[in-house]
Amino acid sequence: MRHLLLISSFIFLINLLTVDTNSYTFKGKRCQRNTVEETKNTGCDLSRSINSAFKYKIIVFYSQRLVFNTLDDVNRLLKQLLVFIASCCLATPHPECFYSENIIFQGRICEDNISLSKNKQAALCCKQDHLERERCFHNLQNNPPFSLPSMGDGISNDEECLAWAANKHGFIESYLHGFARRLTKFTPSLATNVFHSFLLIYMKCCEQSENKSSCFVTEKNVFPENMKTKMRLENTMCLMNKYWENGLRALVFYAKMKPSDPLEKAIDFDKNYMALASQCCGPESLISECFETWSGVLFSRICTLMESNLQKACCLKSIPEREKCLTEIAIEESKTLPNISIEAEHLCRLRQNLQLLKWIVYEYSRRNPQLDVKRNLDSAVRVNGLITYCCATNNPSDCITSFSEHFHV
Repeated sequence: MRHLLLISSFIFLINLLTVDTNSYTFKGKRCQRNTVEETKNTGCDLSRSINSAFKYKIIVFYSQRLVFNTLDDVNRLLKQLLVFIASCCLATPHPECFYSENIIFQGRICEDNISLSKNKQAALCCKQDHLERERCFHNLQNNPPFSLPSMGDGISNDEECLAWAANKHGFIESYLHGFARRLTKFTPSLATNVFHSFLLIYMKCCEQSENKSSCFVTEKNVFPENMKTKMRLENTMCLMNKYWENGLRALVFYAKMKPSDPLEKAIDFDKNYMALASQCCGPESLISECFETWSGVLFSRICTLMESNLQKACCLKSIPEREKCLTEIAIEESKTLPNISIEAEHLCRLRQNLQLLKWIVYEYSRRNPQLDVKRNLDSAVRVNGLITYCCATNNPSDCITSFSEHFHV
């Protein structure tokens, strides 16, 4: 049958790009698969990198999620965290030591009765399992229980400068705590970055004895624009929306991580992800995910959809351990996928309906979970281009068979 794309012909297209599944590519390195699970002691690693930047990050983290907590409450949680991560280096560490940073940080919230009594919504988050808890805290960041007035209301510049001169360390912590409670949607890195610009105002203006007031007026008028610039540069999801012209990276990711799921679910995942990216470009619709890495958002979202205990266990790990763990499972799952048989006529009809690329991206990615998103997408786009060319010829079936014999990656 001239117009039948035989199994061997199309399987060749999909599988000739498939690499040996006894190994995988991870962060640019070729690694042999390991049958023994490797575990990273995140808590012990954190204990080796404690410095001022780490402490400020934790102050922001707890202040954003526990807006009713005082600075003393936050510092108490910080001390409890430091004790916990130090214990992770002992001979028999707590199982939570091997989870992601966020899970470790949130665990200290859920053990602190004072914080839970002051923050009822946070207490509700702590009643959920680790993955749902993380989503719950994200929702709490995006919908804080109340709005705070602007920083420094009712305090004169002279008073602020006196506080700055008397105790710079205390000033920094106090104002960082206040900032974080107001900027709950920012990542800790963005919040501290914005705060640094705010702090520079005091470092500059408090040194001036004669023009102090005019200095504060000038600098504080400029500050909102500086903050908007930092927000724009750190809004990774909006930037991704502008440069990912045809989307589909989330579709690739879904197909890689859940090879047995149907195309429709992968398309829905991609649509929802790109809808978030578009939302992040609206100044009035920003949420905390807008400022996270695009890959971090992908993993966070896919983990809420995982069903097996093995997959859920992977999702408790830090990235890149989470990626490696889920990829190992996906590789095994991809081996059970059936072969593909499709008529060339139907294939070309998919092209006319603008569905061909999505179908190829899906089929190719779920059969190659060991490849990264970009390589899967690039290879699928190449196959799509060649099939599109063949569909424009008088004999698509012969054309596809002809180029598939010489197709190489």
